[in-house]
Amino acid sequence: MFIIIPYILFSEVYFSRQRRYFIAIKQQIVGVLVFEYGTEGLYISNLAVSPFYRRIGVATYLLNYTTALARQLNKNILELSVNKMNMPALKLYKKYGFRKKKEGLSSYILRKDVGHAVHSALAEQTENKYPR
Repeated sequence: MFIIIPYILFSEVYFSRQRRYFIAIKQQIVGVLVFEYGTEGLYISNLAVSPFYRRIGVATYLLNYTTALARQLNKNILELSVNKMNMPALKLYKKYGFRKKKEGLSSYILRKDVGHAVHSALAEQTENKYPR
């Protein structure tokens, strides 16, 4: 017996554990960040930026936000999965301090230690930009 669940209902149940943030420029959504809370850290399941808005800092802005949030929540790590062929994303994550945790057939699991310590300059700047 098969049970058919409407996609919208399934999505809301499945993704209810995840937090979704959209970034807009001039009332147009240009990026999305989806993550879920884990015991040690935040697990980024989706970080995407519209092709027309890449290389202007949108992804870095989203990573800064996630880092600040992890620190506020006393989480130690950020973790994500990235396709091995996605060279621009790999370059960004490496520059941002992510390191390879595990290698799969077509992807890497990357991890960044964000620690509990608040780094003064970045923390002040980030907290001002992203109030609770």
